[in-house]
Amino acid sequence: MKNTTLATKTMFYSISILLFVSTQAHALDQIVRPFQSVRSSAMGGVRITTGLYDENFFGNAARATANPKFRFTLVDPTVEVNSSAISRVGDFTSSGDPMQKFGDAMGDNHHVRIQTSMPAIYFPPGKDGKLAFAFGLISNTQADLDLRRSFRVSPQGVTDIGPAFTVARRFMDGDRLSVGLTTHLVYRISTTSDRSMAELLNNSSFATKDYGRDGSMIDFDLGSTYRMPWGFKGFTYHSAITINNVLGGKYSNMSIHPLNTGALPAQQPRTFGLGLSASKEVLWKFTNFVLALEFTDIGNNPNGSLFRTVHLGSEARYGVLLPRLGINQGYLTGGLGLDLRFLTLEYAYSTEEMALNVGVFPDHRHTVKIALQI
Repeated sequence: MKNTTLATKTMFYSISILLFVSTQAHALDQIVRPFQSVRSSAMGGVRITTGLYDENFFGNAARATANPKFRFTLVDPTVEVNSSAISRVGDFTSSGDPMQKFGDAMGDNHHVRIQTSMPAIYFPPGKDGKLAFAFGLISNTQADLDLRRSFRVSPQGVTDIGPAFTVARRFMDGDRLSVGLTTHLVYRISTTSDRSMAELLNNSSFATKDYGRDGSMIDFDLGSTYRMPWGFKGFTYHSAITINNVLGGKYSNMSIHPLNTGALPAQQPRTFGLGLSASKEVLWKFTNFVLALEFTDIGNNPNGSLFRTVHLGSEARYGVLLPRLGINQGYLTGGLGLDLRFLTLEYAYSTEEMALNVGVFPDHRHTVKIALQI
């Protein structure tokens, strides 16, 4: 009888282990970006041929010459949350079995991003000018908590803060060519690798030395845009090429690391981008229409599908409204901006691929921004 009981227990444990091993698991392989504007999210991720104002700092520095007017941004908080995190807020604040709720959340990613570019000041070149300047204090914190069905937790958290300075200049007859440079001084804190639930429960202090790493760097972004000498049916065409984090984004060439974690944070790799856009001042009842196709994050997509670097997006103006549509990594995106004189309100719905191949682990996100500027 004792042998039968032992055999039964052995079989039970063996089956349990096989079930856990065979349970579908996934890792967080999303493309981490130090800045993502609401406008870009709604427009399918395009930014190097269309970017304006705060998008100059991490998109294409040369686009600073396209800023239509002077702007001084006082406050501009941006909040991004994915659908899973929104749905679980109500679950965990209501009554019921917390362990059951935790179990229901297994297999989902929970994402939040809080971002600012304030204060910031933008000097356009003007009608006949050549030089454009922009300066801002940038902060970005994003966190993704992947609760796997294999009872491992994969936290991916990054906080960046520091100033950015952009200078851009027009060249050639008719100012067809623009070239720009952005200098970043960035301090970063990031999380370490994934952990099991047992490890988290045994170390509930979440001490920085156990879960975080920090470092700082100075790095540069280079960009250019070129307006084609020809057009078609009233459309104007622009091309763009960018190199971001020219020095490699290793957060190691400065000695600012107040947390003294003893290890460098996650790198922000050198990336390349290229794109083409078509614009028209008046299209039916809309003005300032633009449509862009871009390939970005090249170099920041290790082992990932080429389709994760493909972005298509458009924007138009109808009075004070700015409707936006796009395709990001094969997923539809959209949003709306409200552009008043001193106030800007923006919303975007987007989807980001968290796996290496498109269509495996889509993460649906909602982003809102309110900005006060002069």
